[in-house]
Amino acid sequence: MASPVRDHRVQVAQKWGFGMAPVKPDIEQKRRQSVAAVLSYLQNDPIESSTSLLEALSEVKGLYSRCHKQDQWDWFTVWQQLGRPGRKRCLQVGDALSRLRTAIRDGDDATAAKQLTLLTDADVQVQLAGLVGEQPREARGAGYIYVLSTREQPRMLKIGYTERTVEERVREINRATGVVIPYGVRALWVVADAPSVEAELHDRLAPYRVRKDREFFNLDFRDASALIQGYIDGLRRED
Repeated sequence: MASPVRDHRVQVAQKWGFGMAPVKPDIEQKRRQSVAAVLSYLQNDPIESSTSLLEALSEVKGLYSRCHKQDQWDWFTVWQQLGRPGRKRCLQVGDALSRLRTAIRDGDDATAAKQLTLLTDADVQVQLAGLVGEQPREARGAGYIYVLSTREQPRMLKIGYTERTVEERVREINRATGVVIPYGVRALWVVADAPSVEAELHDRLAPYRVRKDREFFNLDFRDASALIQGYIDGLRRED
């Protein structure tokens, strides 16, 4: 009797890169309701009940946590909606929201007031308003430096620039012939002269470049991110 033949074909189910999944309508509606409740509280408006507020605070904390950890299929989508806060800021806001929730539950007004101040200083109201409203436009002439990869090859980084939205650029890349597993965004910077910044970064990353005619670099993401951040920070100090 012949042995069964195993099917070694790899099935790729996702249609988007990791982090860039669209939010399902029912989840989006729930998030918007939670954000609206938290905004009302931060603005000292009336709320329906403390129970609904506690649930809303947990939901909003989860949004910041996924942006800090970058471990969910929609983290980049949410991060964009929040106005792209830094990872350290996301961690701080998530912690403040958690402490605020506990303080409200326990009737600890002093701690609640302290956390409210921290959240106000972190521009959380502006970020949450962006999630439920129109996203702010970048300054005229601004572009993006991006780092992309797949989950399957995390060290093979595609580093380039675009003067369109990053989502448009990634969709274009993922539609290209030969791309089997979609790319997702690992990091993103807004810069004034994206083509020049990209050229300088490619020079600095030359030892890691896979091919001279392609913008692929084989190195650890943390090392690439640190190099890019350092260069861009230097440009901003010069300005």
